[in-house]
Amino acid sequence: MKTKPMYLVFLILFFCSFNSNKMQDKEVSSEPCNTLIGKWVRIGQTGPISFNFKENGLVEADFGNDQIVDVITNYKLSGDTVSFIDKEGQMCEGYGRYKVYQTKYYVSFDLIEDNCGGRIKTTMGFWTKPNFNEFITSLNEEITNNSKPELYLNIARIYLATGMIHKAKENFDYYLATDTLDARVYVNRAGTRFPGDLVGVVSDCKKAIALDSNNKNAYFLRGLAYYELGEKAQGCEDFSKAIELGFSVLKIAEQDKCIDFWDEKILN
Repeated sequence: MKTKPMYLVFLILFFCSFNSNKMQDKEVSSEPCNTLIGKWVRIGQTGPISFNFKENGLVEADFGNDQIVDVITNYKLSGDTVSFIDKEGQMCEGYGRYKVYQTKYYVSFDLIEDNCGGRIKTTMGFWTKPNFNEFITSLNEEITNNSKPELYLNIARIYLATGMIHKAKENFDYYLATDTLDARVYVNRAGTRFPGDLVGVVSDCKKAIALDSNNKNAYFLRGLAYYELGEKAQGCEDFSKAIELGFSVLKIAEQDKCIDFWDEKILN
């Protein structure tokens, strides 16, 4: 199935989970978070969606978060990696593997290997618990009494999961004012700048790449921004680098846009 290029593919990653060398994200609480069991929700450009991870190795996807199960998938959690294999519904054959980052406030999935655009679009991004409003209230109360940077990071990622992009960016700004060495957060903030601040996207992605030269998502987002700024060759070069680093679905998603810039080695 051919996917629409550029901004539709960007929606896959708008709430990016993105690369990190850490097993677990920064958070204030030291409470262990080592299970996906339970319900997680996200509000994206295509509306609300929920995942309900069962103890029996099945995950139920509800694309409207309307209490109707649309897809049932097998999953297997191994350390900080989860594999999905479709069981019922209209996703794709085969499996998809994602790295999991989890705190008590949210979970995110970063693409490792998957050629199914629909499953990537469904899975990638930040997810939070159904009681996310309680998290937001609690964190805002903590922020009034304690300005620890981690509080801003936690609330920013909850805002990402719930579609409150402007509030997410404000809190990423606060966090990055004190921690300038976290590549993953720069990429998170870059995602909040689309479509109105493409120059800002390029800037944030450059900072992320300087800190982590293997961050495939930074190359992908910078490629999107370059392309929309009219720098098509540079954009396709960044897509090529993202593919080299594991973002293989871009070979199909961006082929029409970049066919004049990619050689047979990339396309095959």
